[in-house]
Amino acid sequence: MPGEQLTLTSTEAHSSKASVKHFKRLFIGGESRFLLACLSTGFEPSFIYVGKSNLNFVLMYKAIKVTAHFLGGANTSSQAIDLLGRVEPGYVLVHETTEHPQYEDLIKHVSQFFPVIRLFVFIDSLRLLENFAKINADVIVADCDMFLPVNPFVQGLMAMITGTTYRSPSVVGYLKQLNAPIDQPSSQRIVLSLRDQQLLEAYVLGLSNREVAEHLNLSVHSVKTYSGQLLARLGVNNRQKALLSIAKMGISIIPKFFPKATIDA
Repeated sequence: MPGEQLTLTSTEAHSSKASVKHFKRLFIGGESRFLLACLSTGFEPSFIYVGKSNLNFVLMYKAIKVTAHFLGGANTSSQAIDLLGRVEPGYVLVHETTEHPQYEDLIKHVSQFFPVIRLFVFIDSLRLLENFAKINADVIVADCDMFLPVNPFVQGLMAMITGTTYRSPSVVGYLKQLNAPIDQPSSQRIVLSLRDQQLLEAYVLGLSNREVAEHLNLSVHSVKTYSGQLLARLGVNNRQKALLSIAKMGISIIPKFFPKATIDA
């Protein structure tokens, strides 16, 4: 109503503060891991931002922390392509805010002419995938996944450094609902699906195939099959080597799929 002032109740204010605190905690640790991984691998952490949301740009920009790594921003594909003619970032952060792709031309251009530059696509709406199911990007993260225990934004950054591909859980789930293909990695790239993350956590906890099957409501045969496929993609032959492999990629496993097993352990 005109002249009416809106105020937060104490409960609402506490919830808001808790969310902000959680948001900061997710990113501070991730920033350190990201920069250390860049130093150890020689990855160039500089980037350009392409999008039309000033608020989300500020949040992502602050998540990186090192202002010198920001080489410029653009609102359109053509502006971004022109910018790439003047600067050489380690990756391009593309923010799709609508249900229809706005930066398809840019993504194709980077893939074709700048193969060493990584593409990180952040999407506000999963319905974008219906119109653009096969996005040729290294990383695709959905806004709805940003407060997961394992921060997908940081996971995506780490994936780029190690030459792997990453899709946040909601993206993987939505593509499966559409029966759409999830981008196939090259021989040197790895996609860690939701099932892969579950198995890796089980490896950390030391769960047997039977225990994993019971927790995930799968057959033991299915668990063995999924586990064998994961080990093959990582190029290893046992669980210990698999954990060493993802550790080298900078990917952390935080228990979230097996809470009861975590407590019992």
